[in-house]
Amino acid sequence: MRTMRQGCAGDGGPRLAHSAFMPSLPPRNVTSNYTVSLLRAPYKALEDSTAEEDVKVLHNRPRKQAGSTNRWQLASVLGGDLLGRAQASRAVRAVLNSSLRAIRTADSPFGVSEEGVCSGTPASCHPPPQRRSSPPGHRRSVRLPGSPRPATPEDLFYLLSQRVAHPSSPDAVLECLGSYWELHCPYLSQSGTLTELYSAARRHRAETLSRTGGQGTSGRDMGGSLGDTAHLLQDRHKETPPTPLILRLCVRDPAVSREALSVALRSLYTPEPELTLRGLEGVLSAATLLDLPPLYQRCLSVMESHIGPSTVSRFHSLASKYREATLLQACERWLELHLVSELQSHVRLRELPRELLHKTLRSPRLFTPNEYQLFRTVLYWVFLQLNPTVPVLPSHSSILTFFISLPRTGVFLAQDLGQKFTSLFQCLRLHGITERAHLEEIQQIDVLPQSSLLLLFSRHYYALHSGGDMPLTDFSQQAVRFGLTIERDPQCRALTASLYGFYFLLKAARLGDTDTHGFSIQRLRQCDPALSLRACESHPYSLRAERGVRYQISVQGQVGGQWREFCTGPLSKEFGVTQRSCKSQVFKVQGLGLPVFVTFALVFPAF
Repeated sequence: MRTMRQGCAGDGGPRLAHSAFMPSLPPRNVTSNYTVSLLRAPYKALEDSTAEEDVKVLHNRPRKQAGSTNRWQLASVLGGDLLGRAQASRAVRAVLNSSLRAIRTADSPFGVSEEGVCSGTPASCHPPPQRRSSPPGHRRSVRLPGSPRPATPEDLFYLLSQRVAHPSSPDAVLECLGSYWELHCPYLSQSGTLTELYSAARRHRAETLSRTGGQGTSGRDMGGSLGDTAHLLQDRHKETPPTPLILRLCVRDPAVSREALSVALRSLYTPEPELTLRGLEGVLSAATLLDLPPLYQRCLSVMESHIGPSTVSRFHSLASKYREATLLQACERWLELHLVSELQSHVRLRELPRELLHKTLRSPRLFTPNEYQLFRTVLYWVFLQLNPTVPVLPSHSSILTFFISLPRTGVFLAQDLGQKFTSLFQCLRLHGITERAHLEEIQQIDVLPQSSLLLLFSRHYYALHSGGDMPLTDFSQQAVRFGLTIERDPQCRALTASLYGFYFLLKAARLGDTDTHGFSIQRLRQCDPALSLRACESHPYSLRAERGVRYQISVQGQVGGQWREFCTGPLSKEFGVTQRSCKSQVFKVQGLGLPVFVTFALVFPAF
């Protein structure tokens, strides 16, 4: 506060005095800390930490006057300071003026020297930049956005590195992907690649200084001379900080972007950088390039825990590329359980490679509710391969119309367009499709050769007129599968399966309050309440007193966080219609966690 007096010269009257508010002047010697604080002030103001605090608002708040105008200022900071946030946003969007830019350049001058070391062949590296200027088209690690745009990867890396390593000056500058990244020795040593580049750059600088007899670079001018004697060199190093080493890293992997490189470099300063599913491929490639084992393993862990319809194909490709057996097995395990239940109705089904789909169809652990659903899955996949631009998966009737409308020059699998898909349809157990509507559908779309349809209908006709007898040569490839899933409480599921006039109740339930689940098969009589009247009217029913069945119950679930499979193996039993002979032995499994996938495989051998 400064007191001022007013009055006329020589006037002996009373003088009026009033006080005026004068802001304090900034320090004359603008230091680096002051400039950094000045430039980072808008970002600090835009942080949401204040809004997240529990601010108690009172009705009668004491206020204090701010300035000579009739404005009042609250004594405490509120979480919703709209005026302050608006001013901070305006400061962020404002272009840096020439004076601020000059101050920043004086605080952290940064050029390039001839001491850079490149990883890779010189022909594939970026050309050496000119002195005291960046190469045309290249970007520095931006301090503050100079235009209204979101923060760039360089901004995010710089803010984090300065918050962690401040006030240390950078020891090295990485030139990569057209940008510059300031690094510090205590953190870059976590990367094997950066450590090698830094060691090579130090050796190169020492050799250069020894050859030139003490000529080097200063902290302010990386191309200037420090003197001819070692004494002058030591004096100059006392006055200016050491020059950062320039490390040049060539990237040949197109998956490594500036965003991925920023995340990888940020992992040097924080143990758990933010990872997104969309950028995991680039981050994994960047971790491999920079030799960062912790980040590499964390990417693999995130992938294993986020396998789904939209990521399974991409993650499987990455696992094959980097030969990660654990991730590869996890993706294939997910496909075996969710190919029909989840991926069938997703447009990302088109991304599944044909070899991987063929391997999944041949897997003995493949889960499917019935054989017809598996046929539909293969049919949808073929449709998506023939129509790679459809944004969403059409309805089932639209897909059938597409195959029906194909040119009638022969069946689809006999044409040049469809011959490459023949091996997929050969993996299906079409004899397990016994519903009349499903068989008519297969006949209308004209995908299978006429010889295959004739063989399929002949087998059905023979089985119906021989009491259900089926030609059996290989149980693991010919058994008809029925599946059900336990996903939530109450942990009890039942499914009615019909095959050539015989009806079975497939049951899976938790036994009491224990962690044990029981699985069993029961033959149904014609008057059984579990059998619907519509099924009895429109489907054949066999009055055969006993029916020899070869069956197998497979259960897949998590035990202690690990997927495990429990199987009875092929069993044989004569199922009758009496109370004692109509049920199979209960198969019990302990310690299963949800979800539980159960597959019942049945076949009627001709004893």
